[in-house]
Amino acid sequence: MKQFFKIASCLLIVMALAVSCSPLINANTTDFTTGKVQEIVAGKDGYTAKLAATDNSIYLVTISRANLFEPTQYRQVSTGETIQVKGDVFKISGVNHMTVRVLK
Repeated sequence: MKQFFKIASCLLIVMALAVSCSPLINANTTDFTTGKVQEIVAGKDGYTAKLAATDNSIYLVTISRANLFEPTQYRQVSTGETIQVKGDVFKISGVNHMTVRVLK
């Protein structure tokens, strides 16, 4: 009986984690955001670019091979370049952030 409760508890924890993490997997990946790169900060496996979007909002977009759906899309962008990105959008302290999944 104790073993049944252990197995049931493990299954319950796994299901809870799967349900709680599922909104993060494909959140907000339907629309491209277009904007002009204002500045770039290098990171360990990519970079973060400050993007002034065409809708007058600012995004800090994180671009790395590990986060792209197609790692071959990875490239270095330049300040002043206009790019299109698609990915997971979230806010931290009122600032828009995006983990880029598609880079054009």
